[in-house]
Amino acid sequence: MFYTIDNRMVNDFFEDLDSIFTQSGRRPIKPESKNYKTDSDDNGVTLTMEIPGYNKDMVSIDVSGDDLIIEGKPHTGDTEGFIQKFSLGDKLDSGNIDATIVDGILTLSVSYREETKPRKLKVKVK
Repeated sequence: MFYTIDNRMVNDFFEDLDSIFTQSGRRPIKPESKNYKTDSDDNGVTLTMEIPGYNKDMVSIDVSGDDLIIEGKPHTGDTEGFIQKFSLGDKLDSGNIDATIVDGILTLSVSYREETKPRKLKVKVK
């Protein structure tokens, strides 16, 4: 099928693409990302993400290799859901992650690996 702007078939093109993903059992990933911010301290990194309308049963958090993957399942307020991927790198401990959702705000804390945590040394005077 040939798509042109003049006969408004551009929208049909994107609908056809969506249907290809739907028929294959995959759903398209929403292109826009959720609003988030990161903060770090001596213990690790804290990610705060706005996910209005989501609760703990609608969000999954997985680690695959060095990637942290946050996925929100589709629901009535957000029919497409979302997927957000972050790289943990080699300083963060993928086995020490804590997450909570309160009032549509996901707070996720990842500790530094013990060997990469900042250390304070006592200075000895001789």
